[in-house]
Amino acid sequence: MGQDGTDSDPENEDWEVLFNGEDLSGWHLLNGQHKVEVKDGVIIGTCIAGLPNGFLATKEEYDDFILEVEVKADLLLHNSGIQFRSLSHEEYRDGRVHGYQAEIELSPQGWSGAIYDEARRGWLYIREDFKSSVTVKNAWKNNQWNRIRIEAIGTNNRVWVNGVPTSHLVDDETTKGFIALQLHGNIRETAPPGNHRVYMRDVRIQTEDLEPAPWDSTFVLNLIPNHISPQEEYQGFELLFDGETTKNWRGITQTDLPNKGWEVADGALTIITSGEEELKQSLLQRSPAEPGGGVMKTEKEYGPFELKFEFKQHSEGAIPGIEYMVQESERNAIYGRLAANKTNEFVAQWTRYGIRKKVGDWNQGVIKVNPDNQVEYWLNGRPILKYQRLSDSPVKGHILLDDYGDTVSYRSIKIRELY
Repeated sequence: MGQDGTDSDPENEDWEVLFNGEDLSGWHLLNGQHKVEVKDGVIIGTCIAGLPNGFLATKEEYDDFILEVEVKADLLLHNSGIQFRSLSHEEYRDGRVHGYQAEIELSPQGWSGAIYDEARRGWLYIREDFKSSVTVKNAWKNNQWNRIRIEAIGTNNRVWVNGVPTSHLVDDETTKGFIALQLHGNIRETAPPGNHRVYMRDVRIQTEDLEPAPWDSTFVLNLIPNHISPQEEYQGFELLFDGETTKNWRGITQTDLPNKGWEVADGALTIITSGEEELKQSLLQRSPAEPGGGVMKTEKEYGPFELKFEFKQHSEGAIPGIEYMVQESERNAIYGRLAANKTNEFVAQWTRYGIRKKVGDWNQGVIKVNPDNQVEYWLNGRPILKYQRLSDSPVKGHILLDDYGDTVSYRSIKIRELY
């Protein structure tokens, strides 16, 4: 196997051919009945105006596998994708195909190789830095054949485009299903005929004695609560919250945990407050020696670091108050140095851009403090803020969960130090 995750020997006997190059044996069309034909060893799917999404799917379902396929598409086609671990049954929206999709994206946003959850949860792994990452953005070549590789082994779902790693999703929503080529619907009646086609060839799969590609630096979106995946472990991440105990945490200016304002239940650490008015009153009464509420900080100081976490609001007014590089001995104001640490910007930006999920849903956040003092915030895969810390800022500090507003729950809190 090459370092890019592709097998160096296309004649390797471990591969099973899924498309015989002559007809559609082993495949069938689901949902929108678009036009599909085979010519010169190539499957050609033509999207027909007025039809919903269609899917040319394998009749067989697969659990763990490695798939390689070559695809290309007409420039006027909005997008397509390779479905994997996907399902269709009458109990779910009258047979609507749903499941993971490795995106084929022809627009300038360059999201080919991202992972979409068709007809279920929507975008999962988008990583907006595709726009700024020249290598990833340019992996897909318009008007050319592109090789997509998908590894679905256990809960690890990884995608490559032309040898470039583009996604790494850890999820257990679906662990077995069929493979399919998406034929995109919603083609306008006025669209020029014959210019909305997707092409597929050289489809092959491995299902036994699987050897995943070496772990790498690709960002891991792990949707299994309080879990460290093998690639995250390889990258140096460790759990700050295990879902069951408050190991690694204590109260600010205290030797133990706060005596109120927090709970651990259902795999989450919840910071509890009773509303804005009570918060305002409590702020006026606090001092560094009496922090009140569920203010919790890490036992250890960190920096520079990358912090990954999930949070959900229990009301519209709830705010995920996260401080970092906190110097406990200098925390001498009513509520700490939010402005100096810029942590309030995390709140301001995710409400501004509208990419926060609805109340009760889990959001994925990242705070990255680089060794050069540049700080980056990410929310649900998209960058929301970047700023430069002052040169005389502390080089290490505690990470703090604040009761800054109504109740907020946290889980999957992970950290790695950057050197």
